[in-house]
Parts: sequence; C-alpha cells; structure tokens
Amino acid sequence: MSVDETAPLRVLVVDGNPHDRAEVVALLSESEELQVIAETADGGEAVDLAAKLRPDIVLLDASAAREAAAPLSRSSRVFVLAAPDDQGAVEAAIRNGASGHLVRGSFTVRDLIRSVRDANRVSLGLSAREAEVMDLIASGRSNGEIARQLFLSEKTVKNHVNRIYSKLGVSSRATAIALWRGMVSVLEAKE
Repeated sequence: MSVDETAPLRVLVVDGNPHDRAEVVALLSESEELQVIAETADGGEAVDLAAKLRPDIVLLDASAAREAAAPLSRSSRVFVLAAPDDQGAVEAAIRNGASGHLVRGSFTVRDLIRSVRDANRVSLGLSAREAEVMDLIASGRSNGEIARQLFLSEKTVKNHVNRIYSKLGVSSRATAIALWRGMVSVLEAKE
C-alpha cells in the first residue's frame, strides 16, 4: 500500500443486495478521498478479495458481517452497514473486530471518513487535540500552518507532533500519515 497522503482510501463494498450495493458504490464514487476497488455480494468472496487487494476500508452488510468481520478486520478497517434494528449483528461484528457501523442509507462520505478517523484516534491512543493536529498533518500542512490554523505556537505544535510520533511508534510524517489513514496496521507499526 502507498503511504502517499494524497492517495484515496481504498474501499471494498460487501452487500448481498445488489441495489443497496450499487447505492453505496455510487455514493463513494463521488469522493476524491475514497476509491472503490471491488464489490461483492458474498462475505467469503470478500475475504479472498481483501487478501488480494488489501483494501484500507471494508464496508460490510450485516448479514455478511456474521461470517466475515473477524478475518477482514485483521488487515482493514471494517464498518458494518446496518439498519437501526440490526443492533445484534453490529454488536457481534464489533466483538469480532469491526471498527464501527454506519446506518444503511443515511450516511455520507464525510460520515465514513469521520468514522475511520475516530476509529484510528481511539485505536492509536491520541487525544482529541492530537487527532486534530494529525488530521492537519495528513492534509499536508506544515507545523507553521497548523500553528496558525489552531492558534497555537509552533513550539506547542512541535510538542504535539513529538507526542503523536511517540504514541504511534513512528519517526516520519509519511508513516504517521499511513497509520492515521489506516493504511498500515497498528500492530506492524509498534513492533
């Protein structure tokens, strides 16, 4: 996977309903930040596709989540697409490694990106301010630009950056960005 901060996040869409799957693919195709790399109706096929294509994000319908959430979550951020009354499937998927869920038919691209960032922030152990700084780093901003935007001194920003690097176990902006965008697993980075 690329660590280029401008590369779109690669998404695998898994949904047994062809109409619902087409709607999700159409929604995601409108964004420059996301790229649908494959789609399938079947959880088993999704596991095979994920092994070959290494998506950053897998959007998984509730029925496929029962069988595929655990193997898919080992290498990708998994979000379950569920109706509000599918709480049991969502809870089971989260126990099996899914990062969260999105309500089918009511989420936007921004909601998905925010969910990925929130999952990354929690799993990486960053504070809300560190997550804010990391968002700006990932958007290509320099420490000086971050300081001006957040009304902080450059020294304070540098301190935040140093704490972020320490928490992530990285020594470069590119690797921090890759972790933040979910393109490198937390386990790989901390070993």
